[in-house]
Amino acid sequence: MQVTGSQTRRQSTRLARDVPMSRPLPPLNSIRAFEAASRHLSLSRAAEELGVTQGAISKQVILLEDYIGAQLFERAPAGLTLTNEGGNLKEAIRPAFVMLGEAFARYSRRSPHSSIVRISTLSSFASQFLVPRLDSFRVHHPEIELVIMISTRLVDFSREEIDIGVRYGSGDCRRDGAVTNKLVEGQLVPVCTPDLLARAQGDVPELLGMTRRIQHASFNEWTGWSELAGVDISSTDPILHFEDFVVALRALMLGQGIALLPEILVRDHLASGELVEFSPVRLPIDSTYHIAHDAKAERRPATRAVIQWLKAEAARSGVISIPSERRFARL
Repeated sequence: MQVTGSQTRRQSTRLARDVPMSRPLPPLNSIRAFEAASRHLSLSRAAEELGVTQGAISKQVILLEDYIGAQLFERAPAGLTLTNEGGNLKEAIRPAFVMLGEAFARYSRRSPHSSIVRISTLSSFASQFLVPRLDSFRVHHPEIELVIMISTRLVDFSREEIDIGVRYGSGDCRRDGAVTNKLVEGQLVPVCTPDLLARAQGDVPELLGMTRRIQHASFNEWTGWSELAGVDISSTDPILHFEDFVVALRALMLGQGIALLPEILVRDHLASGELVEFSPVRLPIDSTYHIAHDAKAERRPATRAVIQWLKAEAARSGVISIPSERRFARL
């Protein structure tokens, strides 16, 4: 039997009427923002995860509250807490996000042949190690485009479009399914400017007595170093506390003190002569830079190439300016 165009249109119209109309939904961006904020109980962490500003998350949450006519969060200086309505909504939408995650889990968010590789790292590693080597990377891999993102939180490779993470620590904090490898051995190098060492005439006790020690680790790295080096630091000047390696290095370069810093962060400065080692005693520590990625990441040729390049560059010995024996005569 031949079906005419008019019959087909009538059948399609009838079928459309048979399908129940779906209820209108709030803006999907608002739902996504609320889901992330309710999971983290933090607008800033939700913003980091979704790659938007904290203000954008707040705006989307308010839009959702206006849409449903209920307050979802209690906002206090200490942070966010869910209201009863917020808690109920969080539990109600959770299965939907789980189902969506499972539905798309077998699809790659990027083509295996994509030339873009996204690296999430710390400002210290990016500024002191990664950025100075970008020209060399482009020479060896002109076909790969690197996107460098600065963050301190752990990367969730299952939810974020991040290929590689570089973090500082002991390496025992990892996400499910992530592969974590030590990039370099943990080692703190005693460094200062050449001018400071010259003023102390290469004498370490004199140097310790005339300037301040810069501390960045919570466990006080100077105690371990002094024991290893056999140097008494009990009567030296108060220390300068900087939690960030970049700030500590900046203070060091300005001659405001001496420091114990990761070798991988100071190797270029030692090679250029901007910094010198004031002692031959380096302090081994557990914390160091680690590289992390999804277990499937190396299936992508571009990601695999970047991982191999990072490991090779980190393993490459820097040209270290070794001070003369005279400098250590009275250590």
